[in-house]
Amino acid sequence: MTEQQIPEQDQGAILTEQQALEKAGGLHWVHWLVVSLSLLLTLVVWQYSRYQVQDKIENRFNREADQSITLISERLQKYEDALWAGVATIQSHDGEMSHHQWREFASALHLPQKYKGINGIGVIYRVSQNNLDRYYTEQRRNRANYEIHPQHSNGYLLPITYIEPEKDNLAAIGLDVAHETNRLTAALKARDTGQAQITGPIVLVQDAEKTPGFLFYAPFYRDAPSNNSPMNLESRRALFGGMVYAPFVTHKLMRGTLEKSRRQIGISISDQGESLYDENNSDEADFDAEPLFKKTYTLEVYGREWRVDAWSTKAFRTETQNTQPMLILIGGIFIDTMLLSLFLLLSRANRRALQFAQRMSEGYQVKAQELQKSVVRLEASNEELAQFAFAASHDLQEPLRTLSNFSELLREEIVDSENNERVLMSVNFISEAAERMRNLVFGLMSYSRIGRAPELSGVDCVALITEVIADLDASIDQATTQINIGSLPAITAYRTELRMLFQNLISNALKFKKADTPLQIDISCVDKSNAWCFTVSDNGIGVEVEYLDQIFMIFKRLHSQDDYPGSGIGLANCKKVVNLHGGKIWVESKLNHGSRFSFTIPKVISI
Repeated sequence: MTEQQIPEQDQGAILTEQQALEKAGGLHWVHWLVVSLSLLLTLVVWQYSRYQVQDKIENRFNREADQSITLISERLQKYEDALWAGVATIQSHDGEMSHHQWREFASALHLPQKYKGINGIGVIYRVSQNNLDRYYTEQRRNRANYEIHPQHSNGYLLPITYIEPEKDNLAAIGLDVAHETNRLTAALKARDTGQAQITGPIVLVQDAEKTPGFLFYAPFYRDAPSNNSPMNLESRRALFGGMVYAPFVTHKLMRGTLEKSRRQIGISISDQGESLYDENNSDEADFDAEPLFKKTYTLEVYGREWRVDAWSTKAFRTETQNTQPMLILIGGIFIDTMLLSLFLLLSRANRRALQFAQRMSEGYQVKAQELQKSVVRLEASNEELAQFAFAASHDLQEPLRTLSNFSELLREEIVDSENNERVLMSVNFISEAAERMRNLVFGLMSYSRIGRAPELSGVDCVALITEVIADLDASIDQATTQINIGSLPAITAYRTELRMLFQNLISNALKFKKADTPLQIDISCVDKSNAWCFTVSDNGIGVEVEYLDQIFMIFKRLHSQDDYPGSGIGLANCKKVVNLHGGKIWVESKLNHGSRFSFTIPKVISI
């Protein structure tokens, strides 16, 4: 059809559509809105991810810092338990223990293994001026050089009597803790409260490095009430016998409590502004000048208030680095860029496509005219071919009938002679060949008729199959056949062709039955939503699996003519009928196990 042949109304519609496509080919506000929303979504997701990661890292820091504080408290509690064990041991000995007994007790504690960070455990006795000579006499029995030191004038003596391990604490033996304010203040507070106390920051005499440390006291009393009734302040002061104590160098305590290799935070501890322990210095390998997080704790520890500062280290920063937010941002911006580029490319491609379509349409108008002419010629040729096939198959029957008739006459007129038998055999061959040729021509004519002017109508499948069975009644009785008809629907189909389909399938089952077994044919149907699926199954000789795809080919035979005569067109007719309805046909079979033919008929047949 040329442009002049297109109605003006259609030409206007085509022009309008072309203009709309050209307008749609450029970038407009929808594209910019999509890119803007995508970029906004990228920023929102990036910010949310950044907050989530930051919160996760901060929670990790808080957990580690809280765990460190808990470990410090738990370790001090463990040391306190050891001190009270010493108190209980002394009180079980009526307030007096020999040097040998204390050494056995300390050895049983296994200090290096169970109490890491502790310098030792010892006993401080309260010695009055009246008992000073007796005290020296007792101590110098095994230690001739034992001496209380240093001299002071406050009139109160609290000398360190025993400490184990003695080798590491020789400088502390005989030291009067009453000579110095921090030591004495904590001792008197322990005496008056009956509770464990810690001194303020001091430098231990046995610490060659002169680093901050403290003493941990647990008081014991002489002749304390046996019924565990509480003592008042006066009783405690009167019955105060001394203290079990443990000296600590703070950095050793921290090393034993919180090994730096097992944590990723730095810690500093101070007591009323005086530093006990500090990792916040640039000499530390893990020092971070600008830590990600800091946190301060206040600990009430045995009469003292410790301030513990915790901060993240360089290792923490490295360990918790997370590139997810940055990757989201970069990825989102990249996607937005690609999206914009895609819009631009699509716009350009659309314009080029329109231009190309215009050029192609001009060429196709000419091609369409040529194609229309070819279609007309092809339809005429197909019609002539169909008429020729029908006429050929029809006209061929006349000479075949003549050949058959004259063969029969020739057979009757043969007279007795020595060659009669051979001539009769030849005549029989001619007659049989003519019959086979007639069957083939008849089958070909039937095949060519399928689909010529078909008419759709309502078909009662049960009634249709009943008619087919009636037509094949003689063959069915001869084959000792039982046919079971299931629940079949009434459908819309090409009645004549559908009748041929069922007749061919039933005839096929009759032909290929087992010689020694009664034939059973089952016909059923299943509703498959958009189509009816019919099945015709039998218990005949079956088909070898490798031939299942070939049995629907025209003139295809799997058996000799002598064993199973036929034209070889029956199943080809079945396939053509099913294709005419727009359905599918297939077979499931095994040799000597029968065959199951299935085909579908659409509920709505396209004409």
